[in-house]
Order: sequence, then structure tokens, then C-alpha cells
Amino acid sequence: MKPEFEDYLKAIGMTKILIERIRTIIEFYLGIYPEEIQSIFVTDLINGDGQREYVSLWLFSEKYLMEAKSFTTEDNFDMTPVNNRIKYWSIEKQDYNFKSATDQSRLYVRFQTDVDISGDLKASKENCEFLKTIFIHHILPNLKE
Repeated sequence: MKPEFEDYLKAIGMTKILIERIRTIIEFYLGIYPEEIQSIFVTDLINGDGQREYVSLWLFSEKYLMEAKSFTTEDNFDMTPVNNRIKYWSIEKQDYNFKSATDQSRLYVRFQTDVDISGDLKASKENCEFLKTIFIHHILPNLKE
């Protein structure tokens, strides 16, 4: 796993056990299709008790995006081509100005591809900054013209 991935995971409060779980998921994907993973993102939310819950893990390569759904408890993986395949995106934000995040910040990015595969990426608190970067580097450049 790239050091910057581990830094990101620590920044959003991941435990060593979950970081190791993510390491094995990355190894799984690289074993199937060995294309460099350029970025990762963990979809998270704040539950009713005010605790952060990690929902899914997203991996981004030059040509593909991959999702490990319910990655903390399940082995449920998928993968789809992304190069110039995104036909639609939307953003919902709350207490986030695309410059700095607070504990109240929330960001939700939804996208759909030209083969009707969709993705939902949600972030809370400081994770909004990471989702903004994913949006700029992996969603926008792959918008189908």
C-alpha cells in the first residue's frame, strides 16, 4: 500500500485492523488486474450516535474504478471501466465550501456511467477534502463528451 494511502486512512480515524483489511483488498484487486491504484477513498457517514461509520472502499486506477462494498464486514467487490464513461454527476453539500471542512461538513457525489452503472460517494468532516480531490481527479476528467 502506498504511504499516502495509509496517511489518508489514519487522517479519517481508521484503526490498524481496518488499514490492514484495506491492504488485503488492494492486493486482491491487484491480483486480478495489476494496474496501479492511483487513489483510494472511503465512503463514510456519521450515525445517529455521532460516530463515524465506514461504508465502502473505492479504488481508482487510470482505466477503472473499483468498489468494495461493506468492506469492514464483507467480501463484496466490483469493478468497471471509467475512461470517458461518466455521463452524469451531481453534488450535494452541507456546511462545506470546497475550501475547508469542519466537523459539520458533509459532501455527497453521485455519478452515472454510459452503461448505467452508478456510484455514491459520501464524506463527512475532513473526509470532504479527500472526496473533493477524488471528484476533481477521477470523476470530472472522465466525463463523456
